[in-house]
Amino acid sequence: MAYYGDLSNRYLRSRGRRYRQAADIDDRRRALALLRQRQAHEFTRREYNRLPGSSPIKEFLADVAGGPLNWLGLGERAVASVAPDMREYWNPESQFGSDVRWPFTLALKTAMNSGDDILVVSHSLGTLIAWDTFWKFSYYGEYRPYRRRPVSLWVTLGSPLGNETVKDNLKGARATGGRRYPANIVRWHNIAAEDDFISHDQSIEDDFAGLQVHHARTKTVKDHRVYNLAVREGKSNPHSSVGYLIHPKLSELIAAWL
Repeated sequence: MAYYGDLSNRYLRSRGRRYRQAADIDDRRRALALLRQRQAHEFTRREYNRLPGSSPIKEFLADVAGGPLNWLGLGERAVASVAPDMREYWNPESQFGSDVRWPFTLALKTAMNSGDDILVVSHSLGTLIAWDTFWKFSYYGEYRPYRRRPVSLWVTLGSPLGNETVKDNLKGARATGGRRYPANIVRWHNIAAEDDFISHDQSIEDDFAGLQVHHARTKTVKDHRVYNLAVREGKSNPHSSVGYLIHPKLSELIAAWL
């Protein structure tokens, strides 16, 4: 497991945002306890619409920020207001991006060195970290020994990778041809929840079709739209990692990989 939450929390505290760790952990446990009572067939629109506070408004605003606002140069500011750690991740004057990539870099190197069949599951900002790390392993000289080592399955949860602002800031975004994309992904499945404002552009199949065009190793790039039934702090939270991680679709993909 590659964890960077401590680094994100430290950054957010430096920006005046309070993080109550004990309260957050308790709330996550309550959310998980409720989700564990659900049967696989219950993860439906009907059940989602019954949750307190479910609303598509944030997703609509994210659609606007990722489209017309992005053309006007306001996309990054919109991202910064919703996910300031994501904006800091791109900041060329900050070490934050390198710091949060490092735990995953070490974990990926260890797995590749052992010859393991590799499954990577990443959520939210973690999907940017994974993409950039895969890309570095594909092209940076210091990772030359790992260039032919594949990632068998990558599952992204609540990912903003389809957002135009995000795509403009990825490793490889200024490259041409196959070098725009990591060369080590075999199968990529993207799980996006209804009303998740972070993964508001829920289709990565069209955005990253070049992966399969330029890299024969990549066999699958597939989207899955789901309903995230997590309730956090008394209201629906379709971006919650807890709701994604317990979803039957993720279980199905992992079971097939095993």
